[in-house]
Formats: sequence, C-alpha cells, structure tokens
Amino acid sequence: MYEGRKVYAIVLAAGSGRRMHSKQKKQFMEILGKPLYTWSAEQFDSHSAIDGIIITTAEEDIPYMETLTGIEKNGTSDIYCTCDSEKRYPLQKLAAIIPGGKERYNSVYNGLNEIRKIEHLPETDFTSDLTVSDETNPIVLIHDCARPMLTHAIIDDSLHYAAKYHAAVIGMPVKDTIKIIDEEHFVKSTPERSSVWLMETPQSFDFSLIYSAYSKLIKKEKEGRLMIPVTDDAMVVETFTGARVKVVAGTYENIKITTPEDVKIAETYLSK
Repeated sequence: MYEGRKVYAIVLAAGSGRRMHSKQKKQFMEILGKPLYTWSAEQFDSHSAIDGIIITTAEEDIPYMETLTGIEKNGTSDIYCTCDSEKRYPLQKLAAIIPGGKERYNSVYNGLNEIRKIEHLPETDFTSDLTVSDETNPIVLIHDCARPMLTHAIIDDSLHYAAKYHAAVIGMPVKDTIKIIDEEHFVKSTPERSSVWLMETPQSFDFSLIYSAYSKLIKKEKEGRLMIPVTDDAMVVETFTGARVKVVAGTYENIKITTPEDVKIAETYLSK
C-alpha cells in the first residue's frame, strides 16, 4: 500500500514482437537467462508498496505464462496453486494472468476491469471522473514488459506523483533536434527541444480516473467512433477526461526492447 491506498501494477505482455524477427514472442525471449517480462514483473513483486500484479498476455499463452510463474489453475476455480516446473519465476504478489486484447489499449482495459473485480468495485461508480475519494481509490501503474530496466526508484517516483497529481508518467527529455515533416518529407517546423520529451512507462493513475478514461475510449470503439490512434495511457486520460498529466524524469536506460539491437543494449544495462 502507499499512504493507505492499494497499489496494483498491470504488466502488459501480450505483444507479438514482429520487429524482433524472432519465432519466439518478445515477452518470452531470454535476456541474460530470464524471460523479458520477468525483469520488470520482479521489480514490482519486490517493491513493498505493490499489493497486486496483473499480467496480460495472449490467451493462447496463458498456460505457458502460468507455468513460468509457477502456478496453475485449480480445476475451474480462480484460486492459484503452486505447480512444479523446471524453470519458473514465481511472483508472490501475482493477482491474475488474463487475456490481452487486439490492441494495447484493449489489454489495459482488461487489466483495469480485473482490478475492479478484485476490489469488488461496481462498474457504475466510475462512469465519471474522480468519483472515488483518495482514501479508497487504488493507484494503478501500467507498464510495458518490454522495458526491463524498471527500478524501485522509478516506482517510488511514479507512486509519489500519481498520489499527488492523480496522473503521472515517466519520461525523459529528447537529446536530438526534432523535426516535424509534411507528407512529402519536407520540414514543416522545429519544436523547441526543451519542451519535447520521450514517454516511457510505468504510467500511473488514480484508478477512478484511468478507468473512466478507458471506459469512454472503449465505448467509442464499440460505436465505431474511435478516430484517433491510441499511443499511450496518458493520451487516453488527456483526451477523454481533460486531466493534466505530470511528467516525471526517469532514466535514459529505461528503453523499450523493440529490435534485436535493443537486446544487446539491455543486456549491457542489466548485467550491471
């Protein structure tokens, strides 16, 4: 818990990793002898403030993920129990492994719904923004498992600023000059570099705020009126609630594993 509030981490591990040019899905690729997803999941698991971890993965990969985490379903029950596995990476705070969705935002929404069920929160309580008091409103950290360089310090900052401002994202200022180009690849403008930041994860929110935002997004999707590309969770909050999002400096090491070259960089950082 953090300042008396429950804290949940949603670890997104449902991607296909097409740009890795590998037959194995990215989240299960080994980095220094461990599956990629475990590096960040274990950081959440060992952090004292985290109460529960939700892992989203492709539905067909759930049995494999259950084996890796050292659990299996007890018949048709929702109770997890320990099972034997030659190679497993148990998580003491694992609350659920659930199916992801077609897009990243679908996976996030599934994870938020799972938290709502765990906390026995009625869906109708979150039809508008910030309807639940801070004393009872969980904090949710949403993290891409492809960022294995997560640290306790980053989690600490995410919690502090999410509790203070309701919405906080980890990021870093760009080092290079950025150009905005037109459809013919001619320069349209050059934004002031000091105001341009690279967004990372975790992205952290009051549960009521992020659930309200995603509920509105999913409603528009079902109605066929979702006309914007959804790139991150902060964008969903900005677009569908108008809430301000605090940007918090993380580290340049907190890269996202996207290409084979990134694996070599990650191994260098993690070997430290």
